[in-house]
Amino acid sequence: MNMVVQDSDEVYEIISDPERLQSYKPTFKGKPRPKGLHFCLDLPHAEIKEWVFEEKEIVFSGVPDEVKAKLRWEHVGSTSITGMPGSMVPDSLILTQSFPPPKEIVTSLLANGYVFVGLGPGAPGGAVLDSEDLWFMKNDITKPGHVLDGKLHKIHVAPDSELGSGRLRVELRDRCNTDKEAFESYKKSKMEAAKHLDVETPNRRAFKAYKGYKSK
Repeated sequence: MNMVVQDSDEVYEIISDPERLQSYKPTFKGKPRPKGLHFCLDLPHAEIKEWVFEEKEIVFSGVPDEVKAKLRWEHVGSTSITGMPGSMVPDSLILTQSFPPPKEIVTSLLANGYVFVGLGPGAPGGAVLDSEDLWFMKNDITKPGHVLDGKLHKIHVAPDSELGSGRLRVELRDRCNTDKEAFESYKKSKMEAAKHLDVETPNRRAFKAYKGYKSK
């Protein structure tokens, strides 16, 4: 386990070093349990989508225009698929043209309250599914009165490569929003994965297990 690193220079050094990146697994011992990890059958998709793109403007405001022009923000995951059940944790994706990503986007994410938590989990018992899928998390969204107030937001930063997880997330969202058979198939996998979330006391470990089982 590692201590959480928040210095932008050090985070970028970790991201740029494959060996350090693979081994970077920060511990959150003693931190408050995130809210919104419960599995919901009826997500407020429209409200979440609106917030996700408000957040895009905030994060991108800290990035120079010439860098911003090479980035693409997408709303992905369950909360981007109308009618799909899931956890009250929106997923955003920043697609880049290269890896490592521009340092400016990493710096802006950290400056706006996000924590770099390393690579996304792999399937249970297996290796990481994408060695360029960087995860950043904001543990406590602040928007009083909103459905996401106090909840968690996850941002993937990944290159827009043909076989990369970033493009696959976008394609999955688009298929599920237009193809009923794809929607039902993904819904079934999520309902099965949800068994790994403790309904009463969901925590980060259970949440990662849930994410990993969806990837099987």
